[in-house]
Amino acid sequence: MAESQSPRRFNPPSELDGEMLARIRACGERSDAERNPDREIMADLGSLGLMRVLVPAQLGGLGRHPAEFIEFTRRVTYEHPSTGWVAMTCNEEAEIFAAYLEPSTVAGFYAEYPDAVIAGSGVPRGIVRPVDGGWIVNGRWTFVSGCTAADWWVVANVVEGTDPKELCHILVPADPSLIEDTWHTVGLRGTGSHDVVLTECFVPAHRAAVVPNYSLPKPNEHPFYRLPSGLRFPFPKTGVASGIADRAIDEFTALATDKTPLFARSELAGRPDAHSAISHAEALAGAGRAFVADQLDEIWEAAASHGKVTAAQHARARLACSWSVQNCIAAVETLVTAAGSTANFTASPLGALLNDVRAVAGHFMVGSYQMDTAGRVLLGQDSGDRNF
Repeated sequence: MAESQSPRRFNPPSELDGEMLARIRACGERSDAERNPDREIMADLGSLGLMRVLVPAQLGGLGRHPAEFIEFTRRVTYEHPSTGWVAMTCNEEAEIFAAYLEPSTVAGFYAEYPDAVIAGSGVPRGIVRPVDGGWIVNGRWTFVSGCTAADWWVVANVVEGTDPKELCHILVPADPSLIEDTWHTVGLRGTGSHDVVLTECFVPAHRAAVVPNYSLPKPNEHPFYRLPSGLRFPFPKTGVASGIADRAIDEFTALATDKTPLFARSELAGRPDAHSAISHAEALAGAGRAFVADQLDEIWEAAASHGKVTAAQHARARLACSWSVQNCIAAVETLVTAAGSTANFTASPLGALLNDVRAVAGHFMVGSYQMDTAGRVLLGQDSGDRNF
């Protein structure tokens, strides 16, 4: 597929096969118990090229359309939500690395480390100061999903003394001794989204890039890299939420044919409330996916033609992503309610799936309040958000 072409429907990368998906499901329970992603699974995804899906082909990546990436995320998430989240975020960090560091650095890196797994944070939580040959970095980055299974970290910083602020994205080798165990959650437990702390860390100049705050990526032929961060990062989260909703729908369907509720004369599948629940869940999840697909096509067409994404297009795209995630939450909530007491037991995955999908909406790029912000823009008001 050419990089400028949009597929008619979402298809996963051909590199993702059934054997890999089965292995992801098999590792899920252990990963959640250990509160970290499975290192072997992440390494094998890297060896398949699936940790650089969005990195342009000319820089050593797969250079795929974001619709393909969303479907990759959905398929992996269906098997195990936390692995899907980590696969999604690590691809985003690889995209940040490729977007802002020098192209020769990125191409050279992937020539030497084609299987690399990169975790990190694009939120500038650190401070850098220049020294001979590079930079000294100090900072703490929260929510560094996959940091325990990564080979490298890419993190954003503010350049000391700059006004207006300049950012410095740095790439450093992952070091387990610099991770603080802070990820104790009920949702997306297996993502290992701990804190990473760097203290007086030296980074050579070729593994750093200084850019203006809220800047676009370096000029690139891949249309995805012509979009601001506010349009690059919400879409992948919808794949995670959609994968969780799809799994919940299938788990409820299986339960409904097996469970006979207390004092009922037939199985759950014969009850009107179950009929309503499955119908609403399917409609909610499907409508969200369709809205996302339509808006992705629209902004992709603008980016591919070197056109400008209008404020209204931007707002509708952000609205679609947040609305889709909220729909997935509502879908899973509906199914959990209809499942009755069964969903409260750990033997059923439904309760855990609800915790997982709610955790997706905790990300600021797809939080429910983003829908209100989109509404401000659609009514001609200032968004009040620099990411819009």
